[in-house]
Amino acid sequence: MKLKHIPNALTLIRFALIAPFLIYLNQKEYVSAFIAFVMAGFTDGLDGWMARYFNWQTFFGSFVDPIADKLLVVSSFISLALLGALPWWLVILVFLRDLSISFGIIAWYYFIARKLDFKPTLLSKFNTTFQLSLVTLCLYQLAFYQLPDWTISLLIGLTATTTCITYVDYMLAWHRNAWPAKETAV
Repeated sequence: MKLKHIPNALTLIRFALIAPFLIYLNQKEYVSAFIAFVMAGFTDGLDGWMARYFNWQTFFGSFVDPIADKLLVVSSFISLALLGALPWWLVILVFLRDLSISFGIIAWYYFIARKLDFKPTLLSKFNTTFQLSLVTLCLYQLAFYQLPDWTISLLIGLTATTTCITYVDYMLAWHRNAWPAKETAV
């Protein structure tokens, strides 16, 4: 295997960790679920760092990595809502945002027929950080120790806020890119 494929291998490991993570949650083995989630998060951080630092980015990675991230986040949110650790309204908000962005990408390729830049914005990175922090703290509570109520409430609020803001940001950016302003002749 060429070294440049290590980030892609880490992404595939993250995919593989999703099933045991969900099984552990279903069986109420919260410590194991927490460990599997942290390992998945570690592979996410490591593959992204390696791809950027060593310039090992690939089209496969740029496409599959966000899918692995979204699958992990959405399955985590749904599972935690089923356990009563997250409110369903937040799960629906996150899911609808991601679903509409996914359909937007498909529509872009079908109707606009121009290359779409898959780079996440800084706002989107904050949103992902809040989502992953929220899941991590919910899992930590289930596995180890009850945190003060305000910590989870604060992260729920931050996650909901950044989810809405990034959705609007994506829609505005796509609108600007789909119909760029015409240059005026002087």
